[in-house]
Amino acid sequence: MSMSLFVILALDCDTTTTKLNEYSDELGYSIQYEKEIELKTHSGFLPATVSGKAAGVESYSFPVKELPDFFQVLVPQQLTNGLVYQFRFGARESEAVSAFSTAILLNTKCNGITIDDQTGTVIPVEQLIQGLSYFD
Repeated sequence: MSMSLFVILALDCDTTTTKLNEYSDELGYSIQYEKEIELKTHSGFLPATVSGKAAGVESYSFPVKELPDFFQVLVPQQLTNGLVYQFRFGARESEAVSAFSTAILLNTKCNGITIDDQTGTVIPVEQLIQGLSYFD
């Protein structure tokens, strides 16, 4: 079974993997992404390493207006014209670590929100950090 985290960000957020690597270093996370990938246009597997081991997550992006209505009502007004970054992961721990780490970095540095596709609730950064700790 796969799960997804939907990260909603304003359009002006820099979502290149070069910038994500800077965020990761600055915030002390062990994830590093393959260079020169723009998440705004990327679709498919996003390669990364976590603590030097191969990892990654499926990554897709689309406009907020394409979210199902029951998720759209959770999006703050200032993000309604933004983009959704979907991080989809399965049973592999490295995929979950990649998804949670990426959501934490983007929410922290770009003032976004994350929605859990299973519960349909907004997950605060503090909860994402707590969730990530279960995988370490």
